[in-house]
Amino acid sequence: MADDLKGPTLSLGARQRQPPHEWLSFDQEPLTQVEATYIQQVKLENLLLFVPLIIVIAVIGILVNLPSLGLLGMVTTALLLAGLISYGRHKVAQSLAYGVFDHEFVMQQGVIWQQKIALPYSRLQHVSLSQGPLERRFGQHTLKCFSAGSGSAEITLPGLSSSVAESLRQHLLAKAALVRQASSAPSDIEAHDNLTDTTELASQPNAPSDPATSSDKHE
Repeated sequence: MADDLKGPTLSLGARQRQPPHEWLSFDQEPLTQVEATYIQQVKLENLLLFVPLIIVIAVIGILVNLPSLGLLGMVTTALLLAGLISYGRHKVAQSLAYGVFDHEFVMQQGVIWQQKIALPYSRLQHVSLSQGPLERRFGQHTLKCFSAGSGSAEITLPGLSSSVAESLRQHLLAKAALVRQASSAPSDIEAHDNLTDTTELASQPNAPSDPATSSDKHE
């Protein structure tokens, strides 16, 4: 009896380990570097930022009557810090790259701390383009990708030319719309089938009553 009460046994296939050489990787496809003019834009930004700052530091040192050695040391320190920051921004700009794949949009950046972001089209909600004064001077745009449920941009990609930026924005929005349309198709088919079944049940005639039951009611 106990054996008869046992349900059917489910046979699950054994899980197999996938070797590393079969793992899918974005590194197999080369990424596209941002425009070379973006590097020139970053250099100009560094000059506009640090040259006035160093001049202000030197003027303040003169106004407060700092000793010559103290003023020289302060200006030298400011120059070293400006040089290090400028060099770091330059290297980060050179590391910027992006890739448009079948199912996701990828961006990488960083020199010491490298970062690679992959945003699936299924999560892509909005794509915007922005252009500051210097970007307008060099014909550059910054592309920002926002995901569903996130208030800030998941991907911020500067250094895109005007023609590439607009084409890329339209392509990403089109891919996201296609993914959402494909994911909603099964649910629409299921809803249509349920509606068809309900209509067929409603159109069926009522079953005839049992004669025996009718006679019992008369008695």
